[in-house]
Amino acid sequence: MRAFTAVPGGYACELEPAELRIVARIVADTCELLGTPIEGTEGTPTHHSSSEDAVLAALDWHPAAGETPRDPALARLLPPASHDDEELAAELRRLTESSLRATKVDQLRVVHRALETSSGIVVVREGEERAWLAALTDLRLVLAARLGIETDEDAERVYDRAGSGRPQTAVDELDAALTSLYAVLTWWQESLLEAMSGRLR
Repeated sequence: MRAFTAVPGGYACELEPAELRIVARIVADTCELLGTPIEGTEGTPTHHSSSEDAVLAALDWHPAAGETPRDPALARLLPPASHDDEELAAELRRLTESSLRATKVDQLRVVHRALETSSGIVVVREGEERAWLAALTDLRLVLAARLGIETDEDAERVYDRAGSGRPQTAVDELDAALTSLYAVLTWWQESLLEAMSGRLR
């Protein structure tokens, strides 16, 4: 995965085929988590390794039902509007959650469409930057929830654990893989922000 650079009409970077598959799957599964499967994915590569399947299965996505998300990842994506007044939070959720879910899915679809049509070069088109940044934030929120990251200290602990040596068990391997995904997506998002800042300067 290369950093984003400014190009005419937007920003571009290069991804390896395996990176394209994994990120596209994470995007699609996050849409599924929000209750709206991505449609029209005929161009998405369907052949992937068993190790990729194991990593993605570890994310344990499940679309939520009911007013209050029980899945910690979904709760990150759809936080309560009020922590002090449960009745107010429930009413605001009833009024706004549907549109918030739809907005997030639309943003994720922008990213998925770019990945789906890519042959290795991924382009963030001018005018789509906000959707990309929001979607990448949502992907990172889901991964952070799976890794138990709530504070900067948690993030450091996870990074330290992943880099502490060769994984000893399958759980360690998955944990290290999810941590790597989180770190890569964080870096990728930051590279897009840096490219955007450079163009503004």
